[in-house]
Amino acid sequence: MSRPVTLVTGGGRGIGAAVCRRLGADGHDLAIGYRRDTEAAEKLAEELRAAGGAAVAIRLDTAVEAEVERFFDRAAEQLGAATGLVNNAGVTSPRGPLAELRTEDLRRVVDVNLVGYLLCARRAARD
Repeated sequence: MSRPVTLVTGGGRGIGAAVCRRLGADGHDLAIGYRRDTEAAEKLAEELRAAGGAAVAIRLDTAVEAEVERFFDRAAEQLGAATGLVNNAGVTSPRGPLAELRTEDLRRVVDVNLVGYLLCARRAARD
């Protein structure tokens, strides 16, 4: 029987990394989507491989459609077809009163937390 292949956005650190560890322990092969911390994502992938699973870290900005497509394509090339998605990536705006937040910060929150979530869900539904 083949192992499930799960893609985890925002998987390199924090809650996403904990999800990856749990899924890995439960027999999933994992594509770890991360945006900035290459070192943490690669270290996690190595940890999961050392425990007997397959894992790959793939840089991803979920707000960029081409990067979402590349993430799914590279995961399929390296691990096989996705059987699951944990749509975990998210950002917050800088702290402060709403009246003082910059428009570009607000757009980034919406682009990642809403549009990025939907881009990933749409691609998963198509596969």
